[in-house]
Amino acid sequence: MEKYYALTDKLWRELIPIPAPSYHEERRAQYICDTLRSWGAETAYIDEAKNVVLKIDGEVNETVVFAAHIDTVFPDMEPMTFTEDENNICGPGCGDDAVSVAMLMTVVKYIIDSGRNPKRSMVFAFDSCEEGLGNLKGIKAVMGRYGGDVTRFYTFDGKYHRVANVSVGSHRYKVTVKTEGGHSYSAFGNKNAAHILAKGINAIYDIQVPVKGGKTTYNVGLISGGTSVNTIAQKAEMVCEYRSVSHDNLEYMKRCFEEVFEYMRSRGAEVEVELVGERPCMQDVDDAAMREMTQLCVDVQKKHSGCDIELVSSSTDCNIPHSMGIPAICVGTYMGDGTHTREEWVEKASIPKGVEIVKDIVEYYF
Repeated sequence: MEKYYALTDKLWRELIPIPAPSYHEERRAQYICDTLRSWGAETAYIDEAKNVVLKIDGEVNETVVFAAHIDTVFPDMEPMTFTEDENNICGPGCGDDAVSVAMLMTVVKYIIDSGRNPKRSMVFAFDSCEEGLGNLKGIKAVMGRYGGDVTRFYTFDGKYHRVANVSVGSHRYKVTVKTEGGHSYSAFGNKNAAHILAKGINAIYDIQVPVKGGKTTYNVGLISGGTSVNTIAQKAEMVCEYRSVSHDNLEYMKRCFEEVFEYMRSRGAEVEVELVGERPCMQDVDDAAMREMTQLCVDVQKKHSGCDIELVSSSTDCNIPHSMGIPAICVGTYMGDGTHTREEWVEKASIPKGVEIVKDIVEYYF
């Protein structure tokens, strides 16, 4: 596999600059698809969700999906730059998830060169809309197409001292409060949208999260509104969310948030609520299969990295197969930090280890 390390480095450096905000991954998708086809993967295609998909038929009627997401959290539509020193490469999205995409592409090339056929069919998905309000559109499309045959799902994302084997579900809302507003002096006493929004935020932060069923959280992440210091605000907005590993806890939080929204309306405001993001959590996934897959990933990661491996819960592409009852694992592939910042960095020395991790997990199914 060592002869493929240079290929990973080349692919990685070419991927990082290509803009790929969620819903606008077309340039990165085209690069990936063209590259796979140039290697002989003539059946690789870009689907309606801007995923790049390659299916390799196996000997039995079961399918394993291997994925890495191609979108970034950054809105840039112009080429992004990166810097490097002797030890690290630094740039937006260099780790999350460009490096894992490069590694998975490399392993596809390795498989093509080997000429071998896998025991189970394999779907390699370079998927769109994993980040933020992309709402996992890409992997939903992949699982909608192949999910009936999928028995195992792996996505490569994050640092190689972690395995995410529990999915965190979430609901996200944009809440708009509207009132009559007016002049801060002459219309004093009119209802203020910012005040009512603040009351709602206070009510959210008074919610007692469930203590059973796993970790549950809430957050108000964005607030905006108003016109000027001497204007009673006619409009104010927030974007808020709650998360949990438990379906029951998500339903509980949904009821609590709906009560908050009704409380704001009871204060004489017009309150518009838009569900802008929804990620499901786990539903009746086979425990034995999850243990087998988790142990495989832990063993492979520890073998190549030398790290003690941490098991974590997270919100990833695994949410969709998990919600369908399909065993799924998110596997880390590199070492670095600064995820979701423009100063993100990745250790160059970790890249060969990541390539071997991806290769070993894929080869397990040959």
